[in-house]
Amino acid sequence: MVQPLSSLACFNHIKTIEPIVAGLSSQCYQVNADNKCFFAKQATTREISVSLQAASKNISPTVIFHDQHWLITQYIDSENLALSQQTIDKKILIALKLMVQCHQIIEKPAQLEPKHIAHTLIKQIEFSTLQQTEFLRVANQLTSTLKQPNNNVCCHGDLNLSNILITQTKNAYLVDFECALAAPAEYDLAMFIAVNNIEKNQIETIIECYKKHSTIVVNSSLINRYLQFCYLINGLWYMHAYNKTNL
Repeated sequence: MVQPLSSLACFNHIKTIEPIVAGLSSQCYQVNADNKCFFAKQATTREISVSLQAASKNISPTVIFHDQHWLITQYIDSENLALSQQTIDKKILIALKLMVQCHQIIEKPAQLEPKHIAHTLIKQIEFSTLQQTEFLRVANQLTSTLKQPNNNVCCHGDLNLSNILITQTKNAYLVDFECALAAPAEYDLAMFIAVNNIEKNQIETIIECYKKHSTIVVNSSLINRYLQFCYLINGLWYMHAYNKTNL
């Protein structure tokens, strides 16, 4: 059973608890308590573990408190990078520097299982038998080329520009680790390209930028194979989300 936010031991005197709904898929709140402002989120053990490690590297907000259900962090007065007036090249550079640091986190979350993810999403959507069969065929074809190597890193898994916060002093923080997985760096690069709708002609620039800031050798061909998989699962996720809103 989830303990009420208002009864957590990290707060003495709560003034307000306000839901945050913009751009977030989980239950999140801004908490004003003890003359300070906090960000509260119902989180999984995986997200809490990675958030703690990211905070220790100063690429994510400081964790104030956590238990098996709640993650309480410092509230960052900021704008997300997606809404920033900076050029796309500058945004990409900021994002990739954070990605490289995320990939350096030592303890890994659960391993990426492409086929399982695709099959789960497909079976959650009310397709006809023929449609489901065809989607499963495509998913099997795409995932068959994604053999999991031993050089997995801690991937953010959803490095949307809106998951990067920029403060007034130009510090950048990476947030929302609920999709974090142990996977090849190529997966995170592909998902970054897919979720941000980055143009094909910028992919090589992204790869070169990543190589400049990381010691990991990435495979362009593998990025392209993961990119096809990422487009598929993102499309399925949006279809599932649409169906839920129309029940």
